[in-house]
Amino acid sequence: MVTEPLNIQDLLSESTSDAQWKEFPSGTSIGHVHLHVSNLVNAKRFYSEILGLNHTATYPGAYFFAADEYHHHVATNIWLGEDILPRASFSNLTGLDHFAIHLPNKREFERMSKYLDEFNLIAEEEQADLRGFSRSFYVHDSDKIRIQFYH
Repeated sequence: MVTEPLNIQDLLSESTSDAQWKEFPSGTSIGHVHLHVSNLVNAKRFYSEILGLNHTATYPGAYFFAADEYHHHVATNIWLGEDILPRASFSNLTGLDHFAIHLPNKREFERMSKYLDEFNLIAEEEQADLRGFSRSFYVHDSDKIRIQFYH
């Protein structure tokens, strides 16, 4: 696996319009996310054993997980060290607020909700949001990183 820095200027130069960049278009989906965690074993337990993501790869200091055979949708790493504070400890500071997992339909949403509720993991629920999704809920991983599930 190769780790290369993102060249922002090259990315922005591929814009299909000459208009000034303002924001991602509505409906944009991010393919994967990398998370700094305090403990890889705990992260693997949560993302693989509880959420059911496939553990697709191991790299020194990192585990990679996917919902299918893709190389990874979620990566967890300890590259900046293992002595980190849980997300709730610095909620007023800069950092990731949450990431979202879009479930394919209402049936899978209800199934996931019921399953995670059995673990007492659902931290909060929303009946509607600004993007037009009818319902969503949030869980926290072992480092208090918020994960939103919606359909």
